[in-house]
Formats: sequence, C-alpha cells, structure tokens
Amino acid sequence: MFTYQGRTALVTGASSGIGEAFARALAGRGMNVVLVARSEEKLRALAAELSGQYCVRAEVMAADLGQEQAVQLIEQEVERRGLTIDLLVNNAGFGTYGLFETLSPEREHQEVMVNIAATVALTHAFVPSMTARGQGAVINLSSVAGFQPLPYMAVYGASSP
Repeated sequence: MFTYQGRTALVTGASSGIGEAFARALAGRGMNVVLVARSEEKLRALAAELSGQYCVRAEVMAADLGQEQAVQLIEQEVERRGLTIDLLVNNAGFGTYGLFETLSPEREHQEVMVNIAATVALTHAFVPSMTARGQGAVINLSSVAGFQPLPYMAVYGASSP
C-alpha cells in the first residue's frame, strides 16, 4: 500500500482541471505537492490554500512544458530545493483543432512537446531515483481521444494516449 504522509508528488497541469483535483486529493491525504503549470499566479493561490488547509508543503514551479528546456529546469529546481519525488502525476496536455494545413507548425510542435516529450522526460528524470529507493509511482493521464478518430484534431489524437 502506498503511504502518502510526508511523501512528495509532482503534478503537472496543476493549475486547473484534473491536475488541480489530483493536487487537492493528494494534499488531503497528507502528501506534499510540487505544482507545475504555466500560470504562476494560479499555482501560488492553490499552494497557499493546500498548505493552509492540509498542513503540507506545497511548492510552485511555473513552467511551460512546451518549451525545450522546461523539464531540465524542473529537475534542477527539484534538486536545488532538496525535494524527493515519490509520485509523478503526468497530467499536462492540450489539443489543437482545425484543418491540419491551417494550424501553426510551432503550436503543433508545442503540443507534441507537452503531450509526449515532457511526459517521457519527466518520467526519465524521476523514475531512476524511485527505483533506487525501491518505492515510488507514476500516474500518466491520457484521453480516450487516443482510441478514436478525431476529425480536425490529428496531432492531439496521435499524442494523447
């Protein structure tokens, strides 16, 4: 059985939706949380709320996972703050919509970076230490969209599972 008390979870996409719900649920079980998303203001408000309500450590790491160096910077910041990640919740993701040939190639690249590359890189960043400690877990959230045809959402359908 996984022990939450005193452990630390890193949750991506924590500023809203499922990521925020995960952060709340984990903090409610006594788990410290590292909140990752682009919106620093939202993360700070959530961190203050979770710290006050559940007496846990709630760290904020504002980052855009669509950027090439984001995961490396998160990993460095986790180390700099002396944190040990016991649970990684890969939740961040987004989709673009429209005729493929009309969509921005740069935005499509960011979508792949967030939905695939960041998930893989974060997992590589934190699983080796979990394995060495003999404990830890990863939760990868995805969309049912990866299992069905998605007109006008080619990249999201291909990158969501």
